[in-house]
Amino acid sequence: MIVDKSGIIIRPETPSEYESVNKLIYEAFTESHGIEIGQFMMNHFAEERQKETFVPELSLVAVLNDGTIIGEIAIHETDIATKNGKITQLTLSQSAVLPEYRMHGIMRMLVEYALDKAKNMGYGAVFLGGNPNLYSRFGFEASSKYGIYHKDRNKWGDEGFMVCKLKPDALDGITGTTSYYGG
Repeated sequence: MIVDKSGIIIRPETPSEYESVNKLIYEAFTESHGIEIGQFMMNHFAEERQKETFVPELSLVAVLNDGTIIGEIAIHETDIATKNGKITQLTLSQSAVLPEYRMHGIMRMLVEYALDKAKNMGYGAVFLGGNPNLYSRFGFEASSKYGIYHKDRNKWGDEGFMVCKLKPDALDGITGTTSYYGG
C-alpha cells in the first residue's frame, strides 16, 4: 500500500469493491470513448477477474481518505509463445481514473506502483496495447524491438504493442508472440 502526500491510498481492490470498480471503469471509458466501449471494458474486466491469469495483488485501486475509489489498474499474467514453449509475464489489462480526478497524477501513481509491485513479485516484463505517446513516459517501448509481437499484430502495429522491462535481462533470448489480454 502507498499513501501519497494528498492522502490518496493505492492498494489492492477487495471482492466487496468489484461492483464499485466496475462502475468506475464504465464511467471512465464511457466519458472518453462512448457507451459501447464503456460497457465493453466493464464487462471485459469482470470476466478477466474470473480467469486463472488474474493476479489479485496487481488489481489496484486509488482511494480517497473517505473511501471513494477514484482510479484503478489491473495487471494480469500472459504467456509469450516461443519456439521453446511458453514464458509467463504480465499484461496491463486496463487502467482508469474518474473524469473529475484526471490530470492530478493519479494514473502515474497507479502505473508506477503497479510496475514496482510486479517487479518485487518477481516478474520481468509487462506488455500492453496502447498509445506510445502516453505509455512511453512510464518506460514502455515497442515490444517488436525485442522480437515479441502481438498475436493480432495488425490491430496494434509494431509501435502500439509495447513492453516495459522490469528487469534488464527479462527478455534476453526470448522471441515470440503474446496476446494483449491474459491467457
